[in-house]
Amino acid sequence: MTKYALAEQTISRASKLNQWVFLLLHAQDYDGEALRRLLPGIEFEPAISTIETISAKTEDKQMYDQREKAQRDYEWAISGAREEGREEGREEGREEGKLAGQIQLLEQLLGEAPTGDGELLPQGIDALTKRMSDLQKRLRDRES
Repeated sequence: MTKYALAEQTISRASKLNQWVFLLLHAQDYDGEALRRLLPGIEFEPAISTIETISAKTEDKQMYDQREKAQRDYEWAISGAREEGREEGREEGREEGKLAGQIQLLEQLLGEAPTGDGELLPQGIDALTKRMSDLQKRLRDRES
């Protein structure tokens, strides 16, 4: 194809064969209006219209693909946030269970009946930490 004279400045005066080669090789580089200006013959109109239709569909597809990607990214982020929340909940549950066990041990050391898990666990980490601290203080005071 190098034998064809395909310069933009002279293509409107080139042979129809050269103009068709130019259209086939360079259509993606121009919009419909520019192609019509460079290739003014009526024989090029159906091809240029088809190129515009394909281009519009390609842009629509790109917008659709971008929207789909954004939706997948959003769903991935939500899924990740949910999993992170579940893990934090599990960690908090393990911490509450550990604190409850320590409280029950301290109560036994103080000669008290251990409080059941059903009563301790719903209290939350802050309340359990305070209760454990109070029990530790009582145990220290008793030993003094």
